[in-house]
Order: sequence, then structure tokens, then C-alpha cells
Amino acid sequence: MTLDYAYFAAASTLIHSAQGAALLLLGAAEAAELEKPGTRWAYLGPAALLAAAAATPLLMLALPGRWDPALLRLALEARRGFHIFIAFACLFGAAGLARLTQLLLGREGGGWRAAFLAFLAFSGVLYFATASRVNESAWRQVLFWHSAAGATLLLAVALKAAGLFYPRRWLLTGWAGLLIAAGVQLLAYRETPDAFGLKLVTLQSAPDMPPPGARAPLFKDAGPADKERPGR
Repeated sequence: MTLDYAYFAAASTLIHSAQGAALLLLGAAEAAELEKPGTRWAYLGPAALLAAAAATPLLMLALPGRWDPALLRLALEARRGFHIFIAFACLFGAAGLARLTQLLLGREGGGWRAAFLAFLAFSGVLYFATASRVNESAWRQVLFWHSAAGATLLLAVALKAAGLFYPRRWLLTGWAGLLIAAGVQLLAYRETPDAFGLKLVTLQSAPDMPPPGARAPLFKDAGPADKERPGR
């Protein structure tokens, strides 16, 4: 079995797109809920989060694994940093289930609402750790984009949490708008081909050097001494 590292970058781009679409639809659903509370549009948000969570392992199996679980296992062993997408899938799925449960319980779902926000906040924090999972040649771009998305998502959660204690329309509008902004950022992200590819390392041997602690001779060997000339 051989690995094609181009599939890693393609899978990463599509997973980011799935996450971005989920956050964008969640923001749109929250905005619709703000305008008309109690509508069915509110269920669009958790459905989008659950869809993104389900799409992540399928994309990993379809691209790096090429629908072969054994090849996927080999791919994950070769690029352990790809496990971070499994963590994202768990967090997005948990956030979707928590939000869905809160909607079904109504006013009694306050604890599930807190869990929903906590899972989104953990997702935002996890975006900051993504840059440490790629090659050094791509970490600057990854750090910039993921830090921006993570900060936007964390700020959105902070506005929503503040709106629970101080109900203000601008706080809830900002929450929905920042969710949409984070979604757009992730949708615009494109993984670089060398993020998960092989690195070429060149080793150059050093010139011959004396062993550590050895001292160079003070005088060079001038060869055998001249024979003594006979006297006249």
C-alpha cells in the first residue's frame, strides 16, 4: 500500500469547508431565531454541526484512506497530526447534539445550552493548536488562518454568554454575525500541498576534525634528521 500525500491536503481543505459551512448555517439559524423565535429554522444549526461531524471521518476514509480502512490506519500512523480532525468531529457533533437537546427541552434545557457553548469554545481553542500539527514550511499560514477563525469563534461564544446575563439585541446579533464570519474564514481556507507532505532533509558531512579534547601538535614533523657530516 502506498500513500499519496496530496490526498491529505485535499481532505483537510474539504473538512475545513464542511466546518465553515456548519458555522455559517449555525449563524444564519441563530439570526433567524433572533428575528422569529420558535421557528423550525433553529434546527438548521445543530443539523449542520452534526453533518460536519459525520462528514469528517467520511472524507478521511475517502481521500487518504481511499475507502480502505487499513490504508487509512497507515495514513494516520504516517501523519499523526491528522488526528486533530477527529477531535474537531467529536466537538462539532457534541455541540450539535447539545443544541438539539436544548431546543427540544425548551426552557428546561439551560444546562444543554451551556454545554453547547462550551463545546464551541473548545473548538475555538483547538484551532490555535492546529499549526503545531503540520510541517514547518506551512505552519505560518496555518497559524494565521486558524488563529483568526479560533479568535472569531471564541469572541462569538463570549458575546452569546454575555447576552445570557445581559440580554441585549446587539450582543445576540454579534453572536450570529461572528459565527457567519468564522464560517466564511474556514470556507476560504485552502490547505497548502506541503502541509502534510514529506520533507526533504539534506545531511552534509563535516570536514575531518580532531576528536574532542585532542590538542594540535606544536611543531610539525620535519621528517628524519639530517645525517651528521664527517669532519674535514
